[in-house]
Amino acid sequence: MNKRAIIIQIICSILAVIGLSYGSEFSVPDAVSISYGFPFNWGVHQLVTIAGPVDVWSVNISYLVIDLGLWLLLILVLPIIADKFLRARSK
Repeated sequence: MNKRAIIIQIICSILAVIGLSYGSEFSVPDAVSISYGFPFNWGVHQLVTIAGPVDVWSVNISYLVIDLGLWLLLILVLPIIADKFLRARSK
């Protein structure tokens, strides 16, 4: 494996960690929650409801597995595609 492929895999790994742990806050007058995951929201942390503060997690295992599979596929396939592209371009 060449140096360029390892660098691409490291970059993809960092993006995977960021994508899986990315949280976006959703706030309406009677509820506050944070959704985790990119591109699929696999986890929701409910912080506030109309009744007051809560600490409730909702995890969708299917979306978590899809997210992990997608990011692992990118980590494995992207260096191969980049290597073929760069070899074809250098000829």
